[in-house]
Amino acid sequence: WHGPRRYFGLHYDLHAGTGDTELGVRANPKYLVPMLKLLGADFVQTDCKGHPGYTSWFSKVPDASVSPGVRKDAMKGWRAATARLGLPLHCHYSGIWDDAAGARHPEWCRVDAEGKPVAGRMCPRGAYQEQLMVPQFMELIDRYGVDGFWVDGEIWATEPCYCPRCREAFTAQTGIAAPPTDPQEADWPAWFAFTMRSFEEHVARYCAAVHAHKPGVLVCSNWLQTFRHPGEPWVPTDWISGDNTWVFGLDGCRCEARFISTRGKPWDIMIWSFYAAHGMGQPDSPWTAKPAAMIQQEAAVVLAFGGNVQVYENPGELRNGQLVPWRIARLREVGRFVKARRTICQGTETIPQVAVLHSEHHARSRATRNLMWGTDTAAVQGAVYSLLENHWGVDVLDEWALGPRLTEFPVVVAPEQGRMSDAMVERLKAYAAAGGH
Repeated sequence: WHGPRRYFGLHYDLHAGTGDTELGVRANPKYLVPMLKLLGADFVQTDCKGHPGYTSWFSKVPDASVSPGVRKDAMKGWRAATARLGLPLHCHYSGIWDDAAGARHPEWCRVDAEGKPVAGRMCPRGAYQEQLMVPQFMELIDRYGVDGFWVDGEIWATEPCYCPRCREAFTAQTGIAAPPTDPQEADWPAWFAFTMRSFEEHVARYCAAVHAHKPGVLVCSNWLQTFRHPGEPWVPTDWISGDNTWVFGLDGCRCEARFISTRGKPWDIMIWSFYAAHGMGQPDSPWTAKPAAMIQQEAAVVLAFGGNVQVYENPGELRNGQLVPWRIARLREVGRFVKARRTICQGTETIPQVAVLHSEHHARSRATRNLMWGTDTAAVQGAVYSLLENHWGVDVLDEWALGPRLTEFPVVVAPEQGRMSDAMVERLKAYAAAGGH
């Protein structure tokens, strides 16, 4: 990570598309520097390439899709503004989810169980990373000197792929003749584990490529190694982050912060600065800017567990790169709240009281199709919320994290964790025999 000075960040993205007409027009130091000074951010993540797959800068990579609405080089403007203020600059880059790349190269796409390409979803074993993703990372590093990548549209956009590459690798690794197509089949846990490992190796490859090209450039894959991805965090990302749910963010933070803080890496939770009360994209549910106090409440949970905070700002239909003064002034209140608590929160650890076990073996044995949303966390969430309502200090740990620390906790709760590993069962028996509860 960039060190303790980088505590409060701004995340700004637009997800450029074919309907844009004025991208980058006001993304230059004249407009950005005063707003960034007003905000008081310590680091910045800016728009780069969103889920539609179109860049908001003039990419020269042969397989790039540049939005027809790019009028000025927004990356150049953001780099100049952040350099003037001495701020690190990260890129928001959509990885596995890339609609434009899928349209250009259907052979890069994930294949469903019926043998059909899934539009806009890349196969982690395909040529997408080598031919487009990594070359664009190198372009952004070399042309703009960016300091990091926050890769979006990754674990939560990934499901099993039935292309010949994946089928052959699965059979070679497991000896199973053909991958299952239904989560109820006996071989599904092995297929899910293979899919997860393929995805993790995909992230590990682009981490290695970036680190080899320019040491010190940081990489994060959105939601990797978080609450819905328990297990040893072996993939060599430089920090952990996820954008919190837009409407019930407080409850999201309560479990995520308690889990991510056990991963052994720098981390943050990205808090949306706006919400829709009745669901995303509903006609009767317009996007509304959150009051500062609502964002501060979410931030408080993150800070209390030693994490960093970044706030996601997207000005809706304003697509020219401008930051809106009244919105930035409101977020400045959040930044002041965050920084006022740095000295007593940054780098702290919890006092062990109650550990809630979130077994990676149990979670993966019951998983369905999606690598993130296919993980059932309801029992763990219920236990956490119930304990918090009774004023206990709670940490959420998987087997990897709880094993070495088991004796630190007076109480362990294993909510409906009926398929934990045999090794964890034996540890818990020994813990109880020695007086643990």
